[in-house]
Amino acid sequence: MDDRIKDHLKHLNKYYLLLMESRKIPYTEFTDSLVCQGSTERFLQLAIESCINIGNRLISLYQFTKAVTTPDTYADIFKELGRLGVVDHDFMQRLIKMSRFRNRLVHLYWEIDPEFIHGFLQDNLNDFKLFQEAVIEFLRKNKLSSED
Repeated sequence: MDDRIKDHLKHLNKYYLLLMESRKIPYTEFTDSLVCQGSTERFLQLAIESCINIGNRLISLYQFTKAVTTPDTYADIFKELGRLGVVDHDFMQRLIKMSRFRNRLVHLYWEIDPEFIHGFLQDNLNDFKLFQEAVIEFLRKNKLSSED
């Protein structure tokens, strides 16, 4: 497996585990604590960026075997992963939404709703694991690796 992807997968797993801890915090305690909200938002941002970095690296490696479309946006990275068959259409759509959410976390952070963050933890956290599994499976099937 490509060392850069392996490193990003390790980071993604670390953030996932930290977010699993945040997931355990009761709703009222979560919404009352700016520290819980802030750390959770940051780990969400880092987990999403890990997925973006993994996707970008995967596309970079794949371009040596077949033609790929160079992504212009973070959402385009996930669109290309869908086109390549790394993820199915429904999951691709969730990842695109996740990339847009990352932009809100970074650029419109004052508009982030703690209720939404708590709901994301309860309903969408497993998407990080699903992404990790999809990437590993794709790498196995396509035997992609770097030469550097």
